[in-house]
Amino acid sequence: MSRQSTFEFLGITEVGQGAGGYRVPITDRAVGGGRGSLFGGVGLAAGVAAMEAHTGKPAVWATAQYIATLYNPSEMHLDVATPAIGRSVTQCRLQATSEGNEIVNVLGAVGERPEKLRGVWDTMPDCLSPADSVDPERHFDYASLHDHVEVKMARGMFGFSGVGEATGDNRSLVWVRMPGVRVDAAALAIIADYAPSVVGNAMGRVTNLSSLDNTIRYADAAPADTDWVLCDNQVEFVGNGFANSSCLMWSEAGQLLGTASQSMTIVLL
Repeated sequence: MSRQSTFEFLGITEVGQGAGGYRVPITDRAVGGGRGSLFGGVGLAAGVAAMEAHTGKPAVWATAQYIATLYNPSEMHLDVATPAIGRSVTQCRLQATSEGNEIVNVLGAVGERPEKLRGVWDTMPDCLSPADSVDPERHFDYASLHDHVEVKMARGMFGFSGVGEATGDNRSLVWVRMPGVRVDAAALAIIADYAPSVVGNAMGRVTNLSSLDNTIRYADAAPADTDWVLCDNQVEFVGNGFANSSCLMWSEAGQLLGTASQSMTIVLL
């Protein structure tokens, strides 16, 4: 079965050829937060997809600052600027708005350079396969992005549902895939937003969170046949009403695809 890009999956369309404007419909595919609000990873993913589409270059890194939220149905408008265009790297700045209100700000860079050095010091951890891992039993009373994403716990408790066994430490392993969607740079931005489930694992209780920022840095591009992505998650700090977490993202073949990190507010319902 052929897979669509994340740009296509989210229904992003260009506004004015080459002008840097894009529209993102906020439908069930874009929501998944509290009360059906915009899923943070979608905000970052839309920015990554728009930067790549506007420049025709692959993403190197991107970070999103979340200002406000949106609900289904609505529309988000993206404006991509390129304040610095180098010979191999272009710096990008993107503002996402809805009806004149700021929703997400994204900074990032795109480009390609010849490889003169290579080193990968972390290795993919040994863990259960997706087929042998635990279904986190996520249940929602509204259509959302989660209907298009599969998640399996290879280690630890899924912090948003309480399913699985808490490990008593700050680490969890989560398999994530989006059937029918290629594992491109924007898809990894969505996948990485399941990593904060590690906070609940570390605390040994269901823990709801609200993202303040989300940063992703890319390593090797995923091979065309990549299906599941393993998020090797760690929480570094919980306190003062906030939490910080990070993850390494691996292909099933053990290839490092990227790293991600977040700052969040703690919301206990």
